[in-house]
Amino acid sequence: MVNFKKGFIPLFLRSVDREGGFTLIEILIVITILGILAAAIIPNFIGFDKEARVAATKSNLDTLRGRVTLFRAKEGRYPESLDELLSTTYLDIGVERPYLDKMPAEMISSSSGNNSTITLKSIDPLTNQGGWVYIKDRAEVVVNITTELDKSWKDYAGQKPCDW
Repeated sequence: MVNFKKGFIPLFLRSVDREGGFTLIEILIVITILGILAAAIIPNFIGFDKEARVAATKSNLDTLRGRVTLFRAKEGRYPESLDELLSTTYLDIGVERPYLDKMPAEMISSSSGNNSTITLKSIDPLTNQGGWVYIKDRAEVVVNITTELDKSWKDYAGQKPCDW
């Protein structure tokens, strides 16, 4: 047993007047807790961006298909290309509006979006360059990606976006 002089208090037992600072041990404990939380939470967020990109692409594809249908109903014919949806207007409650304000983006080929369009005949092969393809003789809009999605796309792995 260690004998201390009367009145001596070991350093670890002394009260220290602090001015709002943290000790090194407190900081290490907080960092450890944050590390454990990050290890538990971050894997849950991996893949959300790809799921969101697929959802956005499918939604935009539905929008384009709906606008082609609306064009047919209002104009009595199908558009010659998807660009015609941007340049042609129709009366909506007495107001002239374009069928599309801007071309929506396909989000599979690029995370920043690809809104390029091409017009093909049904006998022509897709170019697999991303964006949209309007198949004129069928008045059909498809995603211009013919390769299967890899396993990083989770639930969509093995699917071809052109088949959506």
